[in-house]
Amino acid sequence: MSKFIQRMINDYDEERESIITAKNVRFAAVGLCVLVALGSLLFGGFFPTLKGLLLGGAVAQLLFRQHELTIGKSLKSSNPSGITVSNYMVRLIIRGVTLFVAIQNPDVGIIGCILGLLSIPYGIYVLAFADWIIQRKTGKEV
Repeated sequence: MSKFIQRMINDYDEERESIITAKNVRFAAVGLCVLVALGSLLFGGFFPTLKGLLLGGAVAQLLFRQHELTIGKSLKSSNPSGITVSNYMVRLIIRGVTLFVAIQNPDVGIIGCILGLLSIPYGIYVLAFADWIIQRKTGKEV
């Protein structure tokens, strides 16, 4: 068992730098929202989609920050699963309220709101893909 733990510690010490950081995820999410907003210019309904993107993107950014804080609290807590589950439920309710507001308000595009809420996960996917491409092209781990 001690050999396994020592190997894990050595692997952790040699861990490579990654471009997938919270700051880069936020930038990628905003970039995706801008691309969707520009794409909505082509298909009409620009302002409702833009309002939906702003609503969904802002809520997604706040929920991402709240998720970061939850992870920090749960690592220091004696009951991490309770904190994690309760904060997950709060984030789920906030997403539901956001979608309800977008549905009830005719000036806010529901598709834009949904895409704004999904901007953080897709931002992570974009960064993971970019990390994979850089590693593949250069042969070096970023």
